[in-house]
Amino acid sequence: MGKPTIFFSHSSKDKEVIIPIKNKIEKITSKSIDIFMSSDGQSIPLGRNWVHKIEEGLDKAEIMFVFVTPTSINSSWIYFEAGFAYAKKIKVIPVGLGINIGHLKPPLNLLQGFDINSHDSLNNFISTINDKFNLEFEECFIEEDYNDLIKNLLGLPNVFDIHNMFSFANYTIDAEVHEIFGEVKKYNIEKYYADIKNFLDSKKISYSVNEPRFSMSEISKTILVNGIRIDIHGHERKPDDKTIGVNNYFMSITVSTLNFVESFELLKEIISVSDFGKDDMWLHLYFNNNYTSLRSNIEISSLLTQYKDKFSCKKDSINLYDYTNGLSFGIIDVNKFDSKKPSNYVLAIAFDVSKTDISDVKDLILELQNCGLIYKNSK
Repeated sequence: MGKPTIFFSHSSKDKEVIIPIKNKIEKITSKSIDIFMSSDGQSIPLGRNWVHKIEEGLDKAEIMFVFVTPTSINSSWIYFEAGFAYAKKIKVIPVGLGINIGHLKPPLNLLQGFDINSHDSLNNFISTINDKFNLEFEECFIEEDYNDLIKNLLGLPNVFDIHNMFSFANYTIDAEVHEIFGEVKKYNIEKYYADIKNFLDSKKISYSVNEPRFSMSEISKTILVNGIRIDIHGHERKPDDKTIGVNNYFMSITVSTLNFVESFELLKEIISVSDFGKDDMWLHLYFNNNYTSLRSNIEISSLLTQYKDKFSCKKDSINLYDYTNGLSFGIIDVNKFDSKKPSNYVLAIAFDVSKTDISDVKDLILELQNCGLIYKNSK
């Protein structure tokens, strides 16, 4: 009698992420389980008819794990394999990797599966094998296995095409910030602007400026450098100006997501040259038409409660949360206090300029995708 067989349905582009899962399962089961994986270089020897070998693999398999990733979700092949297997009464289990299977479309969303969002979720492979074949292998995927998986996943080009998710990112520095208890914090916008120009000159980084002597528009000064636009809105209020009301004077830093990895590194350097970068920076990422998110704070709280090992609420805010890698975040309406504008929900991320790199931001976005807080817009 042959070994029990399981089938890994996947995109060949995801093989570098999935092969370590296959290897770990083989180690746990002492290779007493056959795992058919068409791209592993072993299941289908060179020179063999690959379609025929896949048919043979499906004939033997009793379990099919369908790996649904940002790469494979639009692949018709995994849907074909899953449908073929289901028709043969093979147990078909969707596995979300960088994708929340709760947002899949039929027929895969009709099948019971799981998302890989922790080392415990990886042990679902072992528990499924044990249940199906009446075995008792130890569930010994560990945190290191999951961390390695995330690193491999981050390397996939289609997983984090941030430009496909967000139109741009923005940070705004107001000249005056009125605190809850009446305290007023003042920020020297003109100094920050001058510091940034001096930094770019010292690093010999090419940039463009627009500094008209008289400006009839809302924007009075602009620097454009490597996908980052720095605008000063309004003009500094003179000491003898007794105008009552809000001082509409601020600096806006807008970052393109088209080349976000490089732009983010330059953004951190720009922030670091002035003292406004000493506090946590709240960067607002604006969703484009491809992606959206949960918006209700009660729904977000309910969802993230299921992932207590990764997320925790901030006690001083019902809209903000902490993530295990040190970042804080929230889904906020940037037009909440402007009744003339429609609601506009963004992903707000707070980061420490001296400690955070782009992989931390990517890691957070992956987890928010994986748990279903951020998801693809069905419209």
